[in-house]
Parts: sequence; structure tokens; C-alpha cells
Amino acid sequence: MSEQSQTHSPTPAASGASGATDTNESHGTQFQAVEGGTETHSGETLLVEAYTVLWIILMAWLLMLWRKQASLNARLDDLDRVLDKAAANLKKAKGVPTQP
Repeated sequence: MSEQSQTHSPTPAASGASGATDTNESHGTQFQAVEGGTETHSGETLLVEAYTVLWIILMAWLLMLWRKQASLNARLDDLDRVLDKAAANLKKAKGVPTQP
């Protein structure tokens, strides 16, 4: 690259120094590099980090769903046992023989 392209400074019209009213053409339409910035991140690294965070969130959510489903299954099994016991007690009270 030549030195001219690296040290390009915006024209007064592009930077709004001409005193004209702001329009869509006077700001936000051109990329202007910031000089002296110390933070640089690789796009690939950011993409991998973003996917890693998403996978961790997804796995945590699935783990919570799995644990909640296991808890619900245990409660349903307890309810089935209680209902079976109540039905057996009701039949016993009425004198109906229970099945072996």
C-alpha cells in the first residue's frame, strides 16, 4: 500500500466541517479506520467463542429439562402407587377380592 492511502484524511465536506446541515451523505456512509486502537480480535476466534457460548447455553438448558423430566416421572410414579394403594383399600373396604 502507498503512504497516501494509509494517511487518508476525510475531506471537510465528508466530516461535516463545511457548516452544511447533516444529511445521510455527510455521515455514516463511509468506513473510516481508527488509528491507534489496541483491541484487535480475529473474526474466526469471535465466531468460535460465540458458538461455544451458544452450545454451553443449549447444553445447560437441556440438562435442566432432563432433570425436570426425571423429577416429573418420579412424581408420576409416586402418584400411580398412591392411586393403586387407594384403589386396593377401597376394594378391600367394599369386600371385593383383589387380584394377585
